Amino acid sequence: KEPELPLRLAIGLLGMLLASLLAILNEDVTEVGLEDIRGALSIGNDDGTWVTALFEATNVATMVFAPWFGITFTLKRFTIGAVLAVMLFGFLSPLAPNLPSLYVLRVLQGIAGGCLPPMLIIVALRYLPPKIKLYGLAGYALTATFGPALSTPLTALWTEYVGWQMAFWQIGPLGLLSCLAIYMGLPSDPPKLER
Repeated sequence: KEPELPLRLAIGLLGMLLASLLAILNEDVTEVGLEDIRGALSIGNDDGTWVTALFEATNVATMVFAPWFGITFTLKRFTIGAVLAVMLFGFLSPLAPNLPSLYVLRVLQGIAGGCLPPMLIIVALRYLPPKIKLYGLAGYALTATFGPALSTPLTALWTEYVGWQMAFWQIGPLGLLSCLAIYMGLPSDPPKLER
């Protein structure tokens, strides 16, 4: 008898869970570590709030459009591209030469990060067998609650023992693992460019 969830698809779904967790961690860790980031970059309180507000606003706004792009360019390609973009803009953020360029990087990172949670839901609905679709959707709830709970101790660890830059860079290993699992596990559908 064939298993309910083939191993390859389980790996792909795990990659999608990690991608969604990455988006949530990226938002929460930088928000919790904002005081350290502001202090390191000599940013005032009002200007500093925009570092997270711009990310959050674009993150939420992008979630509406992400499914169309995911289906048009394939879930696999689009999600891997979004994860790589989140990682790239996260790596560049602490290196920003001034505050406006940091804002631009956070906006771009918010756009890329907003694409990730809807992709997890689409993959769960599209690829999981009917009997376990609900568990795939519950995975999104898991990342939405586990990410914020994990962000405070991670922020404390990074800012206390490594450096404030890790509030942005900590998504790197998780992003690479996510991309690898998605690449290995999700089917390679053809793009639907006619859309």
